Amino acid sequence: MKKNFVLKCIAVLAMLLLPLPLLFVFDVSAFKGFSFWRYLIYYSFCLIVCPVGYFLLSARKAQHKPKLIFLFNMLIGAAAISFAVLTALFSALVHSAMGENEFDAFTLCVGLIPSVLLWYHLGMRMRKYNFDEVFSFPWLGIYLVETVLCYVFCCVMEADRAYLGASKTKIAVLLVVMGLITVILVNQTNIQTQIDQRRNTNLIVPKGLRLYNAKLISIVGFIILAALLLKDYIAAGLTWMVTMTLKIIDALIFNIEFQQTDPIYGEDTQIPEGNLFSTERGGKDFLIYILIIVLVILVIVFRKKIISFFKSIASRFFGKFSAADTDVYEADSYTDSYEKLDIRQERITKTTKKDCLKMYRKEQDKTKKFRLGYRLYLMWLSERSNDDLGNMTVEQQAEKSEKIYHGENDTLQLAKRYSEIRYNDKNASDKDFEVADRLIDELYN
Repeated sequence: MKKNFVLKCIAVLAMLLLPLPLLFVFDVSAFKGFSFWRYLIYYSFCLIVCPVGYFLLSARKAQHKPKLIFLFNMLIGAAAISFAVLTALFSALVHSAMGENEFDAFTLCVGLIPSVLLWYHLGMRMRKYNFDEVFSFPWLGIYLVETVLCYVFCCVMEADRAYLGASKTKIAVLLVVMGLITVILVNQTNIQTQIDQRRNTNLIVPKGLRLYNAKLISIVGFIILAALLLKDYIAAGLTWMVTMTLKIIDALIFNIEFQQTDPIYGEDTQIPEGNLFSTERGGKDFLIYILIIVLVILVIVFRKKIISFFKSIASRFFGKFSAADTDVYEADSYTDSYEKLDIRQERITKTTKKDCLKMYRKEQDKTKKFRLGYRLYLMWLSERSNDDLGNMTVEQQAEKSEKIYHGENDTLQLAKRYSEIRYNDKNASDKDFEVADRLIDELYN
């Protein structure tokens, strides 16, 4: 579906990033260092590998004969083996062209061949599955196991190979990124499940909930990722603040100790300067410290205005979920998906006395025939009365009947039995049927 295209792209991105821990270990070990340009070359293989898997599976699904299906299955397997062999040959050729001491081709193939095969399999999953199945929980489990093993390997080998320390950091950052992608996909899958379960019911899922949750998760994820990447700078800033505070306290206490009430003459009258004011750098740090303190005080004083400002930004970013109640109209839509309901208006036709009489004579069930007979009896009364008998109770109808009907049948007993049959869910007896039948014969014959 078009509305799930972005989510499917996110799931494809997760599958593309899945082999990175292996590459961070074996590529860096093969070249004894990290280079961003090599990873651009690796991922350029996806432009060939993924489409091949996609179109091979499409061609196999288009076949209906068992022999052709078997032939394409063999072709899919042969293509996977060919990609593994070509990757090894390409690595060997580059190794021979660059020189034997440039990198270890075997170590590179250990990380690169599984990546190419995974990307080939991704092309087939793109053709076969929806967004919630492209990057499923089994693949998440494989990624977690892969990450743990690669991280432990980096920790063990870091003493002998210092360049694996940077790989360990990249694996940790990638784990956070994959975690955020997984949270978004799981959240959107749950919402899609709720929409599917509530389809064709009077239960609704608020419109825009998927986009709202995705934005919220993205913002929280961005803050977590920024805190992880800038942890050294944050720690340095907090350390600087604590150090400056201690220096100022130390300078004030150190100067107070030398204050005297009586004047003292000589060299001892000089008040020693603290380290804070001894150099030009100390003066700049002190000025920055004062500015930060003033900024914190201003934030505390104007916190309500700052919060309202960010709320206004959030209302524009998140839409009507953060808007005031007055901005929500009853005419707004409330669901993410819409279905066309085939509502056909049925023409309401009024049953005539003639039609009702035909139904009465054809009916075999005594209870239904008794009720049709009472209906014919009311039609006969309504033709001779100016009152609206349809809005009267059975007792009121019986009272009107005493003034209009002067036949031989007991209409009071008829009304009493009709009330019991209609409102107490009783069946008409043979005697009730005979009374109704005699009345209809008297009125309509």
